[in-house]
Amino acid sequence: MFRLTCRVAWASLVRRRTRSIVVVMMIAVSLWGLFTMEGIYGGMTEQMINSAIRSDSGHISIFAEGYRLDPDLSRQVNNVAKIESQLVHAPHVSSYVKRLKQDGLVATAHYSRGVSIIGVNLLAEEKHGKLQGYIFKGEFSFGRKDRGAIIGFKLARKLHVRIGSKIILSAQDSHGEVSSVSLRVTGVLKTYNMALDENAVFLAEKKARELLAVEEGVSQLAIILHNDSQVAELQQKLRSLFPSLEILRWDELYPALLQSRVMMDGFNLIASLLVFCVAALGIFGVMLVSVLERLREFGIMLAIGTRFSQIRNIVFVESFFLGFIGCGFGSLFGAGTLYFFKVKGLDLSLFSDAFDEFGMDAVIYAIIRPSYFITAFVAVSFATFLSVLIPLRVLKKSKPIEAINQV
Repeated sequence: MFRLTCRVAWASLVRRRTRSIVVVMMIAVSLWGLFTMEGIYGGMTEQMINSAIRSDSGHISIFAEGYRLDPDLSRQVNNVAKIESQLVHAPHVSSYVKRLKQDGLVATAHYSRGVSIIGVNLLAEEKHGKLQGYIFKGEFSFGRKDRGAIIGFKLARKLHVRIGSKIILSAQDSHGEVSSVSLRVTGVLKTYNMALDENAVFLAEKKARELLAVEEGVSQLAIILHNDSQVAELQQKLRSLFPSLEILRWDELYPALLQSRVMMDGFNLIASLLVFCVAALGIFGVMLVSVLERLREFGIMLAIGTRFSQIRNIVFVESFFLGFIGCGFGSLFGAGTLYFFKVKGLDLSLFSDAFDEFGMDAVIYAIIRPSYFITAFVAVSFATFLSVLIPLRVLKKSKPIEAINQV
């Protein structure tokens, strides 16, 4: 019986081919646009989060107690060896780096401003967050005898310096004295992390220790895990082992980025509701007109003994054919478009200056999530079901004899 119902429903749709194709295209185009927007906007948000994780916070960062409120050299993580022994044997940990930080002053012949001085090991940073991939100009090196510095591209613009330019770094060392060092710019970074691009000056860890008169201890340990679902578990373990330290997740350090992800989920929900409305209205209009056109046909079927439930099933199957075919084509086109932008990226370099102001990459790589397609399928299914309730009510209230007598 179900097979017969499907054949009758399909024949009815084929008989009104143009109308059926229009509804299918309407649903497919709506879903294609929805998937494309979700994937691109989601990719934009994830790129910002990944950039912050790779270039600064990691999935987890460890600081001395009170350091974030008062970043003084007296507040350093000193039991580094003990922490490292735990990280080396932790199966969740992919990599970690140690950084020495201090606020200071950078000066050129014409300009000076406050900066964040960060002493790093470039080899460890490259293994940890692929920092070399953010090099905008110059090379990923501190030059001979570590006399070089790598700075953010916005800071380079404000200082009006280029590769090879001389800068003077000044900062208060651990003894309370102001010390300075002369360096040459060897590289310019573009991390899309505004805090680093505007204020960061990276120099060799050894050179930073000489400048700040710090023999041991670090300001930050940043940890990247194999799977971000294991972040909470490792954080709890480290907190239990080192209760005197501040151990924070990336979303606690960058709450604005987490809020961006939440806002994007809200946007996706609203967009799904809009597609739901489009699908419901489209199928409702087609099915209502179809039922009204076939009142005489359905009236004859009722008069010869066909149960109303059988006619109802035919109408339901017709509507679900329209919804699912439209959903299938929309998902196919959407997945293809997202895969293209995932591999090639959406190049918006024409607006790169505007993107730079907000710390975003001008080339956006889309992401593909199964939740996009599951949500769309549920929305279309629900819209399809609701859209035929009124046409079925109209059909049920019609009188078979009057319908048969219609000319």
